[in-house]
Amino acid sequence: MASTPRPDFARVARLRSAEQGVIDEAARQGLIPEDIAHALTTPGVGDLLLFQRFEVVEDLDLLTGPESGVVDVPRHLVDGDVPTHVDLADAALCAALYRRLLVRGTATEQAALINRDVLLRRWPQRLAPQAVAQVWEQRFPELTGP
Repeated sequence: MASTPRPDFARVARLRSAEQGVIDEAARQGLIPEDIAHALTTPGVGDLLLFQRFEVVEDLDLLTGPESGVVDVPRHLVDGDVPTHVDLADAALCAALYRRLLVRGTATEQAALINRDVLLRRWPQRLAPQAVAQVWEQRFPELTGP
C-alpha cells in the first residue's frame, strides 16, 4: 500500500518568500505599483493572489462597461462560477463576474466590462478579497461611502 505524501511546508514557505522578494524587487523597479506590491506581500494573502497578482484601473471613470444586458466574458475568466455569457440582471452572476474581474482581470478588461455605477452599488457586498479591496479603497475612497 502506498503511503500518503507528506506536505513539504518548509518548501512552500521558501517559495512564498521567494515570490514576495520578486514582488518587492518589481515594485522597486517600478514594474508593479507599490500599493499592489504591499497588498501582495501582506501576511495572510492567499497563494492565488501572490502568484497571480492583480491589476487596478487608474481611474474609476474608466469603468465604462455595460450597466445592463448580457456580457461576453473573456475565455480566461470563464469557469464553473462565471459562464461564457453573464446577464447583468442576475445579481449573483453579476457579482461573480465583478469579483473575477477585480481579482483576475486586466485593467483593460475591467474598464471594458465593469460599470462604475454598478461597482459603487455592489461594492458593499465585498466583491474582492481583503488585499484587493484595500488597494481599490485606498485608490478610490468613494468606494467606502460617505
